[in-house]
Amino acid sequence: MKWIGYVILTSFLWGCASSPQTSQELELFFSPEQISLTAEQTRKINFFLDNNPYNQLTVYVGPANLDNKFNALLQSQKRIKAVNKLSQIKDIPMRLEFAPQQAADTLLIQSQ
Repeated sequence: MKWIGYVILTSFLWGCASSPQTSQELELFFSPEQISLTAEQTRKINFFLDNNPYNQLTVYVGPANLDNKFNALLQSQKRIKAVNKLSQIKDIPMRLEFAPQQAADTLLIQSQ
């Protein structure tokens, strides 16, 4: 009887240890002049936050597709603030990063 218990316990522990960690991500696209979130973007972010409330979330914001690099950076900072407001409302911490090598006018949220 003990042997069956050991087999079940070992199988359970092996299954937990070998199950892959899946990371989810959400990618959003902006128009170059857009600084706030659309209703659809807000809905998608809220849905993502609801499904990943306890995961470590990282937000990567690409630069805006503008000729002036300084204005592109300012646009990206405003987009970061818009996403940060949603995470603060839900009390979910996020690491926010500007990603200059990322495709222009994109925002990527990843859960670890």
